[in-house]
Amino acid sequence: MKISKKILSVLLCVVMIFSVCTAAFGAYAKDTKEVTPIVFIPGIGQSQTYKYDDEGNVIADWNLFHITFDTETITFAQWVNLVLLVTELVTTIAIQKDVVTRAPIDSLFTVLMADHLVDENGDFINNVVCPNYPCSIKDYDDEARRVFNSRIPCQELVDEVGEENIYCFNYSVFSNVDNNARNLNDYIEKVVLPQTGAEKVILVPMSMGASLVNNYLNLYPDAGRVEKVISIVGAWQGSDVFGDLLLADFDENAPDLCYTDAINNIGLFGADENYIGYLINIAVRILPKQEVDYLLYDILDGLLETVIIKNTAFMALCPPDRFEQVADKFYNTEETADLRAQAARYADAQRNLESRLKYQEEKYGTEFYFISGYNMQFGDGEFGFFKFFETYDTTNSDEVIQISSTAPGTSYVPAGTKFDDAYIADPAHNCSPDGSIDASTCYYEDTSWYFEGQMHELNDNNSALSLAFNIALGKIKSVDDCKDTYPQFNEARNIRRLTRDYLPDAKSIDTSVLDAADAARLEKAIADAEAMIARTVNNKEKDDEIIQNLLSLLKVLNAKYNLFEDKYQPDKQPSAAMEVLTVVLKIADEVLLKIFDKGGFVEIIDKIA
Repeated sequence: MKISKKILSVLLCVVMIFSVCTAAFGAYAKDTKEVTPIVFIPGIGQSQTYKYDDEGNVIADWNLFHITFDTETITFAQWVNLVLLVTELVTTIAIQKDVVTRAPIDSLFTVLMADHLVDENGDFINNVVCPNYPCSIKDYDDEARRVFNSRIPCQELVDEVGEENIYCFNYSVFSNVDNNARNLNDYIEKVVLPQTGAEKVILVPMSMGASLVNNYLNLYPDAGRVEKVISIVGAWQGSDVFGDLLLADFDENAPDLCYTDAINNIGLFGADENYIGYLINIAVRILPKQEVDYLLYDILDGLLETVIIKNTAFMALCPPDRFEQVADKFYNTEETADLRAQAARYADAQRNLESRLKYQEEKYGTEFYFISGYNMQFGDGEFGFFKFFETYDTTNSDEVIQISSTAPGTSYVPAGTKFDDAYIADPAHNCSPDGSIDASTCYYEDTSWYFEGQMHELNDNNSALSLAFNIALGKIKSVDDCKDTYPQFNEARNIRRLTRDYLPDAKSIDTSVLDAADAARLEKAIADAEAMIARTVNNKEKDDEIIQNLLSLLKVLNAKYNLFEDKYQPDKQPSAAMEVLTVVLKIADEVLLKIFDKGGFVEIIDKIA
């Protein structure tokens, strides 16, 4: 049977089309298979927690702490203790001696922090859930997407690998360190790998998330599922300031700080409300200095014992060299024996961190990368309260976690100081430009990057995130690959307000309503900001100046053209009465401090007498 040329031509076309499609599909399948799925593991405050009523409706949500005072759920015994606490506080003031007992303090925290309390298994007592979504971000609902985008800005990475390859493992900080590791293993095995068809994942732990990854590798050493770990300010070996917190190791000057301007520097009050800090400094003098000290310890221990110690995920932030002290303090009864054993296993995992990482590297080819901030004391930025603790001025950190934990093994001297000249000059050492840290002692010197003066919130440094994304994409394998674009020692940057507010608002302005000079100024300010964002070698002073220039211009243009309703108003000036009150309280505070030093009014009267 003969086949006509016309039919043969059609058949050949079909074959060719099928062949091309098959080749294209094969190439697509190959490319898709080569994309390793990326799993973000957030830090403290990056996962959202929800409280539900009996009908399943959300009645509250939060990202870290949720203070509540639900009078309908307070028991009779708790009411008694609350009344007792008020009575004891009044009595303490009246007789100038601390008579506050622990039971009413514990009861107060049980009431205020009810939504954070867990049972012996680490499960919430109330109807509280930190949801983990069994899908990539591609299938997130609006709420999940809102939370993810606001906490983990990674559009640059999404554009490269697709939303279907980006996952996020959520967990509450009020949880169980072993359960979290098991849940992460289940998430990888039952969600990520089946959905993507991949054999391995890239883990991106952030801050506290590193403790979870550390325990995952500890409990599942031969899972062999991790291609890379890209640590962003990870707490691999705890935080010294958290160890101080657990042991109530206040700086010897901590009680004194209650009488100085340290209260204002904590950042609880805005510049227009500094009078509150001065008022607190004066009010604290109602009690003798020693009694203030006692009260600080009682309040802190009450918070720790009622809310923190049952959450071994929180306890994982304890440095391993202080674990025994912490365990002897909190895990010293039969009821806490299991918690102690679990926390002890994790402390061992911290101590053996280097050998565990090397095991993964040698047996499974796992690559490890570390991105950190350094050259800050504890409490130098947004967490001024950390200045009350013992190690605040001996550390070299990102304000929250010391550099030897975020880039494990890195040697350091206290922030603001430097190694001696002979040490720095030794070619065996790889010291930072400021001379305060030595990368040569880091476990992974060739795959560790450092940002000087970078606060713990690294999400606001786009060049640091871009570095992490390029590592995830395999474009960067070591510091030698990117000396000019992503130097091993870089500077800090914070572009949060610039990218979320200033730049989008500036671009939204209709320049036709501006005069030529203002339009030109706006065009230049936008161009400067965009050029700064595109640069990956940071210059903090110049970057901050560019951001401030755009903000100042927006205020000027808004005042001149009324472009925005509530934004970019001139800085609010306090009322004359408020200014007078602030000055009076400040003078009174400083006079008391200068003449009578630190102490209560009774002690002042004794000195006068």
